[in-house]
Order: sequence, then structure tokens, then C-alpha cells
Amino acid sequence: MYGLINQPAVFMTEDDLKSRSDELLYGWAVKATGKKEDFWYVTSHYGYKGYVPKAAVTPVSLEEIKAREVKLIRRPVIDVLAEPKVSADILLTVYKGSLLNVTDELVDGYYKVKLLDGRSGWVSKTALAKRLDEDDFLWSADPEYFLLQAKPDEESFRKQVTETAKEYLGCQYRWAGKSPLGIDCSGLVFMSYMLNGVLLWRDAEIKEAWPVHEIEFEDLQPGDLIYFSGHIAMYLGHGKYINSTGYKEHFGVAISSLRKEDPDYRADLFQMIEKCGSLF
Repeated sequence: MYGLINQPAVFMTEDDLKSRSDELLYGWAVKATGKKEDFWYVTSHYGYKGYVPKAAVTPVSLEEIKAREVKLIRRPVIDVLAEPKVSADILLTVYKGSLLNVTDELVDGYYKVKLLDGRSGWVSKTALAKRLDEDDFLWSADPEYFLLQAKPDEESFRKQVTETAKEYLGCQYRWAGKSPLGIDCSGLVFMSYMLNGVLLWRDAEIKEAWPVHEIEFEDLQPGDLIYFSGHIAMYLGHGKYINSTGYKEHFGVAISSLRKEDPDYRADLFQMIEKCGSLF
């Protein structure tokens, strides 16, 4: 069974149906291959697996997923309104990275959208952008699907992915989170890459069959990844990196330094660096 996430955000859980492992956002496609109690066991469009509540998934056909035309939400938070005006009732609130079925109807700066519960609403055109990633993995039989993703232009991608990561600055740390309400270390990296069209492995590790390979620390460039023990960060250049951390002095997305002489240097993390990785 195929389906679309019908809640603004829902946590994926492990086998105990309690421990959070990931977060799925509105409009994301999944493939259900099993069930336990009131949960579906699903695979996401980026290859991650776990349990989500059945009520959070609207069943759709594979043909509907393939045929849908959606837009990506690029604002941190945006309301879907009942009418194309600021004072209208709020039907739904969605977060950056969500996907909406947008029609061609434009009124006073609002696009008409079709929600998964059958209602229609209106969203400011300023919140919408072209989606750059794809759902094709859900029906692909190629074990190297993610390795075969077309690589973006290196120079522009490095600039865009670091700017995207910085859009989450100040966001609180949330275990397994991937929304502006709270995001974890690998969620920050994953979302920054996904919003720019590249699907990575969701956890803080270099995993075979996903498009990051190990590089030397000395070869780090902006947009490359730094892997610590159980943690991940994105290198920004000039000795700086961005990460989402539960560290008591930050508790969220912050920029730190690899240079001992800088006030934002974290010796604890520097000593935990295990490897570095790059898409290029």
C-alpha cells in the first residue's frame, strides 16, 4: 500500500512503537509493507524505515503518487487558509519541506491548494517553491538508486546547501526532528540536502548505497560533512561548521569553530571527529 502523510509532522518509531527515529512531514509519500497494532511499517522516499500511526497516512494509489504535481514549502511555517485573505480561518499549518498539491488558481497572491482530507485552501505564493527531490525510490528496484541521483553543479550546490542549513539557526534541538519546531543533527543535514534536491542517508553515518564518500579532514569544503561519534555537522568554510546539538550551552542549531583560538570552539566535539564525507 502507498500513502501520503496527512499530518503537519509525525514521528516514525522503532519496533517498540515509542522510540522516535525520524520525522515525516505533510505530503511525503511512503510505502507500507507491514503493520503492528495501529501502526503501519513504512519505507520513506529516501529509504528510511519504521512505524507510523495508521491515522497519519492517507492511502493513495501508486498512479496517484506518480501523477501528482506538488510544490515545496520553503517558509519555516505557513498557514493554509480557508479563503485568499489574511483574516481567513486557518485550515492547516505546515512546515518547511512539506508538499502541497497546488492548483493554477491564483487570487490576490494566494494559490489554491487541495488538501488530503478533501478540503481546498489557500497558501501565500511566497511560501511555495519547486520540489527538487523525487519519490521514485518507492517503486524502484535498483539497489543503487541513491547513488545514481544526478549530481548538482558543485559550486552552486555548496553555496545553496550551506545557506539552507543556516536558515535553521536558532531552531531547538529535538531528537528525530526534521521541522523548524525542532531538529536533530542528522535531520538538519538531511533537510538541507533534500531541499536542494539530494537525498542522503538520514542518520549520522556514511552508509553504503547512499551518495556520500569519505574524504580527508584537510579536504573539507563548504557543504561537506563532519562525522563525530554519534553526531554529524556541515562544514561552512573558514574553520566553521553548523550543527544541531543538545549541548546545554546551545540546545539547537548553532555555528561552532574547529579552531582552538576561536571563542566558539568546542574541544569536546573536535576530539570526537571520526571521519569526513562529501557528495563530490
